[in-house]
Amino acid sequence: MSKTPFSDKCAILSELWLNYREEANKNEAWQGFFQYNDVGLPMAYTIAEELVTPTDDGEAERLIDETWTMLCAYIDVDADGEYNDISELFAASPSPRLEQE
Repeated sequence: MSKTPFSDKCAILSELWLNYREEANKNEAWQGFFQYNDVGLPMAYTIAEELVTPTDDGEAERLIDETWTMLCAYIDVDADGEYNDISELFAASPSPRLEQE
C-alpha cells in the first residue's frame, strides 16, 4: 500500500499534467504516457483543485491509482513510497526528468 496519500498523488499528477504536458508533446518517451492517461491526469487536477469530489464508488481513486502506478513505473520509483511533491518524486528517480520550458 502506498505511503503517499491520495490527495498528494492528485497534487503530484496535477502538477505533472499542468506543468509538463506541453514538453511531453515534444518528447517521444513521454508522449505515450500522457496520451494513455488523458483522463487520469486531468481528473487528478480537478480533484486536487477541489473542482470535483470523487464519488463513493471508488472509480476515481482506482483511475488515479492506476495513473500513479504507471508514472512510478515509468520513472522507476517505488509506487508504495512516500512523496510529498513532484520534486521529491523526480529526485527519487534515476531517470532523466522532463524539463519545464
